[in-house]
Amino acid sequence: MKKSEIGVRLERVIKTMKLKQYQFAEKFGISSASLTRYKSGDRLPDPEFLIALSKEKINTNWLLTGDGSMNIRPDFDGWMKEQLQKNLGKVNSKTGLIETPAIDYTRTITLPILGEISAGPRDHIYDLRNLGENIEIPRSLILGTPDKYMAFRVNGHSMEPNIMHEDLVIIKQEAIWENIDQRVCAVRCDDGATLKKVELDPEHNRIVLIPFNSDYKVQIIDEDQGVDAFLIGVLSLQLRLF
Repeated sequence: MKKSEIGVRLERVIKTMKLKQYQFAEKFGISSASLTRYKSGDRLPDPEFLIALSKEKINTNWLLTGDGSMNIRPDFDGWMKEQLQKNLGKVNSKTGLIETPAIDYTRTITLPILGEISAGPRDHIYDLRNLGENIEIPRSLILGTPDKYMAFRVNGHSMEPNIMHEDLVIIKQEAIWENIDQRVCAVRCDDGATLKKVELDPEHNRIVLIPFNSDYKVQIIDEDQGVDAFLIGVLSLQLRLF
């Protein structure tokens, strides 16, 4: 455990929370001097500070050792799976048909920015729900019910120049792989999620994840790897803020 590396990871937490140094120090009940010492590696974080971070879903094991992801994953992953299951449609036990929610006639919808999704090597989604960031978009750009859509911030450069680092992407939940061949999708495996163009290769029983940026490698998922993959959804809308 290198103290200097703790400082680098701590700076990432501050940046992700979009706080100034003094705001971060006030939020977690430490002095600016203590924060400076944590970041420089002159002092290890105090237990009270680590407890406060954990209440904000920051993975303190990651902060101290670099292992795992920045956010406490099970909470976010479990929540996302519940959302996917809930919003893909409920079957009416009497009719056997999928129930469709009531139509929403509002002119705009507001979606919370749920997390950062990797455009690069697969990585666990960084949970941003606690920041309370939202994006408001015209209702006409969304087909179907809004609760089937999820907003993420892109983290990485593998989809450039089409999709840039820090772009916002709106993902429509989709569970059927056959519907998304040759489309940009959010895909999650055991070792993390990524945003890539999906190419299905049924002949070899594999899924090919293709970056737009030729500096990045194609990712292949097949049954021989023993990796489970599930589809989060397909790219519906891309937003770039200036």
